[in-house]
Amino acid sequence: MVNRPPEAPLDPRLEQAADWHARLQGDADQAVWLEFTEWLEADAAHRIAYDKVEGLWRQLDTMPPAEQPAAIIDLASRRKAAPMPAPANLSRRWFLGGAAAAAAALAVTLTSQYAVSPTPQIFETAPGQRQTAKLADGSTIILNSGTRLSVAMLEDRRSIVLEKGEALFDVAKDPSRPFTVAAGERLVTVVGTAFNVRNLDTGVTVTVTRGLVDVGNADGTAKQRLTPGQQISALHGHAPSPVTAVDAPAVTAWAQGRLSFDNAPLPQVLMELSRHYPLPMRAEGAATGLHFSGVLRLDADQTTLLNNMQGLLPIAVVRQGDSFVLSKRP
Repeated sequence: MVNRPPEAPLDPRLEQAADWHARLQGDADQAVWLEFTEWLEADAAHRIAYDKVEGLWRQLDTMPPAEQPAAIIDLASRRKAAPMPAPANLSRRWFLGGAAAAAAALAVTLTSQYAVSPTPQIFETAPGQRQTAKLADGSTIILNSGTRLSVAMLEDRRSIVLEKGEALFDVAKDPSRPFTVAAGERLVTVVGTAFNVRNLDTGVTVTVTRGLVDVGNADGTAKQRLTPGQQISALHGHAPSPVTAVDAPAVTAWAQGRLSFDNAPLPQVLMELSRHYPLPMRAEGAATGLHFSGVLRLDADQTTLLNNMQGLLPIAVVRQGDSFVLSKRP
């Protein structure tokens, strides 16, 4: 066994970075991530130290014990003293929840065959379909209805282009290969996180459920950092709106086969539902002034869904050609 000489103490910043690395391997909650962010941004040397710790762990995994440098062994002893991390992927269970089970009939799991794929892979869902893509680096992407994106796994980076639709990302850590998502005029850069990106005709919305995300312009400038429970939106052709606090689990409920609304205008509810069903739905007359609160399951057929809504709101539903029109009952 190799011992670190007592006259060569470990850099205190590396010790701090090792402590953070151990804490973040398990089910770190929002408070821990916020505290980590403050530490990371307090000193540029902290980020350098943390990146070095990440690199040391990758080196440790590929090196026989007899050849491991003293610094790695010292960090390893610190990690063993910390709480045991959850097995791979278990720390993300709260994020995915029952998504796989709830959407089993609709989801198709695709596994990348290569860690490096210069030619982008295309993933696409039809209206009403959801799909789960598991990437070779351990990252997971859940595609919502009517979504198209490309994935390029390169040696020095992981680049995703969300052409349209919505996707929920759970990103495996790899500081040597940054993970970015381009959506319209926005570029999302992952610091270590799970997040939702929505790119529709009107604009782009990014919501963070775990960890940290930087959202900026397509050229990487004007970045704003988001923490768990925060969201930022930008209409196409306009500057982003201020960062707001949101109910992230409600925003990402679609991944578990349901949509959650809190006093949402009925036209907005119908616009969202129309993304998941074959025939569009719209409100007319006084019905446009109604609001809806509740959870709607996406595994119900369209007729059942509308019948349920009639029991919750004072509306009448009539089919007109290839669409459904909702009006307010007298």
